Formats: sequence, C-alpha cells, structure tokens
Amino acid sequence: MKDFLRHIYYLLCRYVFILLPDKHFHILTTYLTFRRFNAPFYDMNLEHPRSFNEKLNYLKMHHQNPLGTLVADKVAVREYVKEKIGEQYLIPVLGVYNTATEIPFEQLPEKFVLKTNHGSGWNVVCTNKQTLDIALTRKKFNRWLGYNAFYLSREYQYKNIPPAILCESFLRYNIEDYKFFCFNGEPAFVQIDIGRFTKHERAYYDINWQKLDFSICYAIAKEEVPKPAQLNEMLEVVRKLSKDFLFARVDLYLHDDRIFFGEITMFPEGAHGPFLNNADDYKVGELLQLPSL
Repeated sequence: MKDFLRHIYYLLCRYVFILLPDKHFHILTTYLTFRRFNAPFYDMNLEHPRSFNEKLNYLKMHHQNPLGTLVADKVAVREYVKEKIGEQYLIPVLGVYNTATEIPFEQLPEKFVLKTNHGSGWNVVCTNKQTLDIALTRKKFNRWLGYNAFYLSREYQYKNIPPAILCESFLRYNIEDYKFFCFNGEPAFVQIDIGRFTKHERAYYDINWQKLDFSICYAIAKEEVPKPAQLNEMLEVVRKLSKDFLFARVDLYLHDDRIFFGEITMFPEGAHGPFLNNADDYKVGELLQLPSL
C-alpha cells in the first residue's frame, strides 16, 4: 500500500504539480510535508528567505552548484569521494546495472544492498537471499528506474542523472549513521536517527558533542548517543567533502571502527523538513549565508 501511495504521489508531482511555478510548488509540497508530520505550517517567504527551509528552497530556484549532479549520482560520486578523501572510505561495490533484469542474483552473496543511483529511498536491503522475492525486487527497480526524482521536490541535481542500479556490500542492518550539516565547508551539527524501524526519534549534537534541544520531523531522542571515538576524523572527512558547497549534509557510517561514506545531500528532507519548533528553523537558517542576500 505504501509503495502504491508513493507511486500516486510521484504521478501527481510529475503530471499535475508540474503545472505550478517553482515558488508555488515549493510552498505546496512543504505544506503537505508539514501536514504529514502534524507540524504547524508558517507563511513561507521565498523572496526574502530567513528560515533554513526557506533558504534551501531559495537555493533550489536560484543557485545551481555545478557539482550538484555529480554528488547526487550514487555511482559518479564515488570518484569524487575517492579524489577528496580516498578510496578506503567507500563501501565495496558488487555491481552496477542499467536494468533490473541485469542483476545476477544467483552470483550475489547472501546479504547485499541494492539502490538506484538517481534518487532517495529507492533501495532494497537483502539480509537473506533465500527469502528475497526476486521477481518483486526486479519489478520495483524497473519502476524506480522510470522515475525522475527531480519532479518530487524539483531538486535540479537529480534531473539529468542517467538511471542505474548500484549493488553494495552489506555492512550491518540499522547501521550507525551520522549526518553532518555543513555550512561553507564547516560542520555545525550532526543528526543521529534512533529507532528508525520502531519509534523513530532523532538526536542532534554540535561538533563538541553537546546535545542540542531541537529536532527535524521526529521527536527529540531521550537517550544519549555516545560520542564516537572517530569523531575528529569524521569532522575532517566532512570538511573536505563539503567545502565546495554553501550547504551540504554529509552522511557517514561507522562499522567495525571504520568510517564509510554514505551520501552528500544538498537539500535534506527535500527542503521540506519541519522543525519541532518553527523558531529553530529560523535559528538554523542564520547559519546558511546566501550569496545574493
């Protein structure tokens, strides 16, 4: 049912909402997301943006980083990461395929991760190949390959990515994931998701690992997240990966005390993520300095 609703929403964005000018599209989709999270919507000002979400949507409309498409492509970004920080931070790749029929399931290990290179959330984590519905998996990926993520949130960097399927080695289920929010190449805070498949909560810490009293989309996690021993190395990694962007969220994994690159996101939550308190949206917005304001 969830896949069906997502498909319907994609069709709405692709063939109905496409008729809206960018400004009205961004306001509408932000409003719909705020409603989905039962968050109070505020009157967005995209001509003179001040909040974090307003400024991200302003960047979508007025500032296209030439590196955007490169880092959004989960296959192409690997060369960028290799050049910036080294190949040792990359999750091993088992294959890249142009269609779902090309995936050689019989040759893959018992555990692996399949994901499209041209969007977000279009993935399958296989922890037991014997129980994987291969026909359904092929059907999902053939449908996802026909999508263009640009239409879901009008993020320009997705529009011209040639669709493909990436197969990565499986590290661990529900792996530790650290999402660093970086402004002009300097990390300001990190997001950690807790209970993602049960009771989803989030914790935010500054770079000195002091817990912050805000959250985006989900409730503030009550439990404390221990400071990773590799924090200093992680901070150096995200500085190198984000230095060419006004803003970027750089995601890293920790596995067996090793740091692995996850992704670079220019517009977290599609620039629609409601803060639990709108005042915090404006406070974080102060960190993002737009070039033409």
